[in-house]
Amino acid sequence: LDLSSFNTSNVTNMRYMFYGCSSLTSLDISSFNTSKVTYMGGMFWKCSALTSLDLSNFNTSNVTNMESMFSSCRSLTSLDISNFNTSNVTNMIGMFENCASLTTTINIMSTGVTSYSYMFNYAATKSGAQITVNYIADASALVDKMIATKSASSNVVKGSQI
Repeated sequence: LDLSSFNTSNVTNMRYMFYGCSSLTSLDISSFNTSKVTYMGGMFWKCSALTSLDLSNFNTSNVTNMESMFSSCRSLTSLDISNFNTSNVTNMIGMFENCASLTTTINIMSTGVTSYSYMFNYAATKSGAQITVNYIADASALVDKMIATKSASSNVVKGSQI
């Protein structure tokens, strides 16, 4: 799938963009301009064969909704969201739900996330998988509540204050 010529500079909604692409094993979207995007809910939902994804180039400073963004990406082992700016995100419901093999780190940069149920439900349940949640000082209690959405077998840990 060659998306290198996609011009996404004026896109504001990427909702369900790759939803249900269950045969997709790799994806290069490093050329995507996401500076105007506000909605990424369900963007990769049910991409069950995808094994790694590098979104380090994504500008998420205007995004408010990441609901189910990676939900049911069961084969996803590596996810680079190290540069995600989550300061305006309010909805993270089910963001990593059923991502059993995933190892990643997310930075919670706001206390404004009001919807986060099932965020880590059945996430990082396979051996060696782990999701680390770093946070700003004011979001420490919020992160504790987010992590409480994990399943008993989920390896989701509170990381460092940023």
